[in-house]
Amino acid sequence: MKFKLLFLTLFITAMSFAQNKGTITGILTDKNTNSQSLPFANVLIKDTKESTNTDIDGKYSLSVTPGKHIIQFSFVGYEAVEIPVTVVANKTITINQELGSGGYTLDDVVITTTRRKNTEVAAISEIKASKLILNAISAEQISKGTDGNAAQAMQRVPGVTIVDGKFIMIRGLSERYNNVLINNSLAPSTEVDRRTFSFDLLPTNTLEKMTISKTGAAFLPGDFAGGIINVTTSENFTDFTQVSFNVGYRANTTFGDYWQTDGSKTDFLGYDNGFRQLPSGFPTNSNVLNDNDQSVVFANQLENNFNPGKSNAFLDTGFGFTIGRNINLKNDKKLSTINILSYTNKFENYNKKVNTFINNFSGGNNVPQQQRVFNDNFNSNETKLTLMSNWSLKLNPNNKIHFKNLFSQIGENLTTLREGFDFDQRPGQLLKNYEFGYTGRRIFSSQFNGDHILSENKNLHWVIGGNIIRDMMPDLRRFRTFREIDEPNAPFLMIDPPSSNPFDTGRFFSDLKENTINGGLDYTYKINNPDGDEDSEKIIIKTGLFADYKNRDFGARYFSYVIPGNVSFERKEELISLPLTHVFAPENVTASNGWVLREGSNLSDSYTANNFLTAGYIYGEYPIKKFLLTGGVRVENNFLQVNGFSGVTKLVIEQPITSVLPSFNLSYNANEQNIVRLAYSRTVNRPEFREIAPFLFYNFQEDTEVEGNSDLTTATIDNLDARYELYPSKGETLSFGVFYKNFKNPIEYTLPVVSQQRRMKYSNSESASLYGAEVELRKSFKEMFKVGFLSDLSVNLNASYIVSEVNLGAVASAQQQKRALQGQSPYVVNFALGYDNKDNGWNANLIYNRFGDRIFAVGGDIWPTIYELARNQVDLSVSKTFEKVSYKLGISNLLDDKYRFFQDSNIDNKITKSEDDAIFTHKIGALFNFNVTYKF
Repeated sequence: MKFKLLFLTLFITAMSFAQNKGTITGILTDKNTNSQSLPFANVLIKDTKESTNTDIDGKYSLSVTPGKHIIQFSFVGYEAVEIPVTVVANKTITINQELGSGGYTLDDVVITTTRRKNTEVAAISEIKASKLILNAISAEQISKGTDGNAAQAMQRVPGVTIVDGKFIMIRGLSERYNNVLINNSLAPSTEVDRRTFSFDLLPTNTLEKMTISKTGAAFLPGDFAGGIINVTTSENFTDFTQVSFNVGYRANTTFGDYWQTDGSKTDFLGYDNGFRQLPSGFPTNSNVLNDNDQSVVFANQLENNFNPGKSNAFLDTGFGFTIGRNINLKNDKKLSTINILSYTNKFENYNKKVNTFINNFSGGNNVPQQQRVFNDNFNSNETKLTLMSNWSLKLNPNNKIHFKNLFSQIGENLTTLREGFDFDQRPGQLLKNYEFGYTGRRIFSSQFNGDHILSENKNLHWVIGGNIIRDMMPDLRRFRTFREIDEPNAPFLMIDPPSSNPFDTGRFFSDLKENTINGGLDYTYKINNPDGDEDSEKIIIKTGLFADYKNRDFGARYFSYVIPGNVSFERKEELISLPLTHVFAPENVTASNGWVLREGSNLSDSYTANNFLTAGYIYGEYPIKKFLLTGGVRVENNFLQVNGFSGVTKLVIEQPITSVLPSFNLSYNANEQNIVRLAYSRTVNRPEFREIAPFLFYNFQEDTEVEGNSDLTTATIDNLDARYELYPSKGETLSFGVFYKNFKNPIEYTLPVVSQQRRMKYSNSESASLYGAEVELRKSFKEMFKVGFLSDLSVNLNASYIVSEVNLGAVASAQQQKRALQGQSPYVVNFALGYDNKDNGWNANLIYNRFGDRIFAVGGDIWPTIYELARNQVDLSVSKTFEKVSYKLGISNLLDDKYRFFQDSNIDNKITKSEDDAIFTHKIGALFNFNVTYKF
């Protein structure tokens, strides 16, 4: 009910915007260049604050108080024009105007307009001019908050929430239902165990804008259901140099105890120099380690790195360096470049409760049985190094070539100290378990593209791109120790396994390498509209081809220290009671009287895979007076192949599929302020390599196994959207939309019953449906309060209300047949209150975000479904800008609301904290960050 009232209130507000004023509309063009449109030119009513900018097509619309006025058109490098006009309430006047150059060349004009694409006004203009249902966030809007990476920034967009601080969910759908473009080139999946892109790889200072297309079109990739996220990295058209420094203090972490094992000398750069990796010459044949003498030789080549050292977590730190230059070449050619170096180092330390419950309904008992209860002390030190180098060559006004490159390296030290009880496997004992790890993630993305105006009616765009992904986890060490509860003074003893396994005395090594190359060609042809006049929009026909090839090589190996049968009982007791500094030291790893190394990994722990996607499309736009009809069809052929093993049996999984994907959009422009859109599209959601590969991994932090499923099939989605958009004045918008999605074979993260150990895997359901509503309001108070503090305020509010239902069909064994989609939040709310005074340089923003309870993993009767509960986040930032230097204080996660994951123990499709059980709970602490930026 609260959300219904919210939508109704905002809708009434929208209607009040449009009353009692007249409207002036038109197009601004350059009379010196065959009447090409002038985007982002200034249009204002003299002696008032009523003003706007033209959009990317040179169009403008201005809501004006009735009466006699003078309208002024101006643009840098052009002579301003003033025209008297009489405005009548509720009437629309059309004024098309040409501007003449005032001594500047067209090159200067183009540079000026391009530079402003990262503003909030430009983002709103792009949304308005789009033929799709689109949301956008600009660099200007991002800079007002405390966000340090693209994931944090995206949560300000309607219907968007963030998972694990780096994955994006749209309209409550799991992150696997999105697709990502970097500079219009298809981005890869960056994770080992899920299909998703990690947006924390992209610092906000490298971004120009991010857009989300929530409806399909023939010229867009067809593999999505939530949205297509297009990340555009920065461009530059001025000469400048900028440096920035920041320090951060995190509550409950900074200057507190921090635990970590020894690392490499290059950890501070975000990568391991080989210190943790398997030595060269380490046997690839696991049978070699079955010989005790050989096993010991190789075991002692590994670092004795099992004892964590305690230190104090330092302040979060970071710096950035940016340089932009323009280079004038011969024959009026111009080369522009922007280059960014960014570095951050941050710490995180929190306590987390990890519990496991299993339902046992035998004998009429419906009370969940607690298997384990742990208290984790989690420690993390993350270092991120990012390099960006973007170049743009303008050969002439009609031909541009861009070369964009982004490299990001993230290294993270991870330490988990666990204490608690395992009532199922180790009753009567207190456990101390340990996990020491390091992850190194690296992405290099490069795009080479061109835009060419072949003639007044013919355009050509092309792109060639590639990505290189590397994800390493060298020497993940896991082991468990115990002592009897009734012997509080006894030492903790190492649990010695009878054979190698992922839980005890283990060392795990994995390495993922993925390479991608893709290319596309788009050709646009414009035709004069036979049903319109000379000012009418033209008919557009667009066609293109796209191809994407990726290959992956993933390998994983794990080893355990075991005590062979020839070792005496007394010596065995001595070995397992040694301190962590000595237990696996060389003197205790011996063939005759100590530990030996055994490999537990098998052929199914590694796989290779490739995917080849080809696509072609035809698309058209047909304007009919105030209507614009667009539509087309895209045909995608995808061939996925995974080569692995099931046990010792070679397994080759091939999934060829051809998808015919139609799309349709209808827009009604009642006037320049009001737009109504209706859209339909068919899309797909294909399985990803890891989801299919028969590889089993133990996730220590969640105490859960993760397994692939070779039977996964492609999901098909039919999407319907409708939206009303209102643009009352410059930088303001209000929109209200509804949507519906119908899924066939949706893919979800489930908890199958396989053993006493919780295990997760991806599975298909029979069908699903999802529907909901979205509202967005961006409102400035400048018109309401002409001067003073209140005139500098603005609000940005968006909210989504979503309902979904999955039908498992015949596969609903020990599960509820119908429930909500995995990962889908029933509502999402974002609110921002901003203050911006350009005269005194002060800027402040208060930002709030909340999402509703959502399914984290789908369960059944034995392993019930796990929900992530609603959480509130509040961020605050205050900045002061002088001529060359700016200071910014930001507070992230001000409320420090708890992360809560509950199990639906009574299986009633909702969480009642008094009846259901907590699985994971923790707080991460508020972060206070201070930044100084100097530009010269």
